[in-house]
Amino acid sequence: MRAAQTTGGAPADGGAVAVGQGGRRVRRLVLAAGLGLAMALTAAPGVAVADDHVDLTPGPTVVRDLGSPTGYTGHFVLHAPEASSVRFVADIMLRDWEDPTDPTVYAPSEYRPGLMRGGGAYEVEMTEVEDGYWVTDVPLAAGANQYWFYVDGDTSLWVTDPANAPVYAPDGLQGTARRAFNRVNVPYDAERQDFAPLAARQVENPRPGSPKGTWGYVPLEVGGAERTVGVYLPPGYDADRAVPYKTIYMQHGGGQDQSDWLNMGSVPVIMDNLLQDGLTEPAVVVTTATDYLGDPEEGYPALRDVVLPFVEGAYNVSTEPVDRAFAGLSRGSIVTQNIIDHDPTLFGWYGPWSGGARLDPTTPGLATPYILFGGGAWDFGLPDAEVVESYDNALVQNVVVAGAHDFNAWNQLFTIFARDYLWQPEAFVAPYLDETQDELDALQADREVAGAVSFLLEEHLSAATRLAARGRTDAAVVQLERFVERLDAPPGASSRVSDTADVELRERAETLIENLAAAS
Repeated sequence: MRAAQTTGGAPADGGAVAVGQGGRRVRRLVLAAGLGLAMALTAAPGVAVADDHVDLTPGPTVVRDLGSPTGYTGHFVLHAPEASSVRFVADIMLRDWEDPTDPTVYAPSEYRPGLMRGGGAYEVEMTEVEDGYWVTDVPLAAGANQYWFYVDGDTSLWVTDPANAPVYAPDGLQGTARRAFNRVNVPYDAERQDFAPLAARQVENPRPGSPKGTWGYVPLEVGGAERTVGVYLPPGYDADRAVPYKTIYMQHGGGQDQSDWLNMGSVPVIMDNLLQDGLTEPAVVVTTATDYLGDPEEGYPALRDVVLPFVEGAYNVSTEPVDRAFAGLSRGSIVTQNIIDHDPTLFGWYGPWSGGARLDPTTPGLATPYILFGGGAWDFGLPDAEVVESYDNALVQNVVVAGAHDFNAWNQLFTIFARDYLWQPEAFVAPYLDETQDELDALQADREVAGAVSFLLEEHLSAATRLAARGRTDAAVVQLERFVERLDAPPGASSRVSDTADVELRERAETLIENLAAAS
């Protein structure tokens, strides 16, 4: 079960050619020979209405277009014969990722290398070209672009594109409760887009002919009612594999449900591509709906007592917390942090994104998991870096990407989580060891650590760093325990550790010991 996709490549002659089709072909006139010319003839900005030269196939068509600053134009058609007006809306306004001091919000037509999506929603009135066929064109850049429609001025209802509809969960949100995030995928033009962070977003585009996982909605009973979880199984999933698969639980935001990470969030596509490139481990991905997880004050009992046992009974997945991850966006970030506050040992890896940083630093066991905070640079929910840094008793990292409070940020964060952090303790341990070494160096310079004890602390910390880098966590723990012992018993009268140094170094070492011991 897969959502409709659009993809394709550049034509040999560089003309305006349709390279992808989002929906069923129901009507087609003559595609304009060049949408750059067609846009010059339009009666409304960004709408190709050059008389009889308009493609009226409902849905999105990505067109290779040398008149577009990105090399591609998105051609959108909505068949809505009862509508008196339609607005096209998309999270495709641009900000300067290369120069963060530039406050300008750029229109899609102003694209130049260095700009990235994250400037908010682009809105334009669509043109009714023929009875009931509403059309607009807009330049688009690489990766998954999200859009929706407002019909007859009703901004409370985010209208789904019926020719390119997401595959929604059968028990998901309905009507005005749902934000409809339709997706259109756009190729990367190395010459016109020419920006490495944008090139990286090609991982969100389906690859024709590549191995594909499967996904759909699986029923389970929660609180006496039939609900569903979204489940992605990696390519070649083997129910009898000797080594059980790891699991990644992804939580949605407000106005969303278990559908969104699988559709607009591009999780199945990203996982397929990362696996093909050997950049992540095969894992089962599960999406849940917040409304059936239960009381957050009780740590979401339905997650713990219903969803986890169901998944671990139905699929060949590990039951070890170190092999489970949980991440969420916005409201889902709050869910993620509530789980950490209630029981950080339930999962080994967490990703709270775009929901601030609100952990309780006194939570027992906070050092056990690995926690990747993140958000978009222009995101009102971006975690405060200083607050994240203050969690000295936890192994945390913080990632900022180009984007706002939207899937421009969240798709990138999932990619980074799965590719660069998940199942890789060194991504968290190595920076923490480096920071501990920096603190020791500073304390030595201030002579808060002196004499023979300084040398021995240096040796134990250096040995722990080498061993952790080689994956020898048990041996690294031994060296860190000896590090703490040296703080307790300096070897001679000429050696000393100040009270301040003792507290700072001890807390960091004990955090590492707790984390590495839990992971070994």
